[in-house]
Amino acid sequence: MESAADHFDLESFEMLKDVMEDEFDDLIQVYIEDSDRRLPQLQQALTAADAAELRELAHSFKGASSNISAVTLTELCRQLEQAGRDEQLDGLEQTLDQIVGEYRWVKNFLQSQLSL
Repeated sequence: MESAADHFDLESFEMLKDVMEDEFDDLIQVYIEDSDRRLPQLQQALTAADAAELRELAHSFKGASSNISAVTLTELCRQLEQAGRDEQLDGLEQTLDQIVGEYRWVKNFLQSQLSL
């Protein structure tokens, strides 16, 4: 069975919770809302073979995921960003599928951490 440590830098995540205090829930909700919008945009960019847009979206998603210490998702986004930079879009459907699956896990975990 997977643990949060398979997906997060837990030490950094706990520090983020401590630092953000009452604003932690807001941060997580904004991350989830942005990410929920970003995933279809990534798919559209890949379908349109728009390497620049794919790179830009993946870069933004990478940064947001890094900010919440989601290390596996950050790495997958880095790979997608690099492929967009290199204009190597063949076979990226699998990487995007991995991102979607990883994001589902991350989202469920983050929602379990909310104090609402």
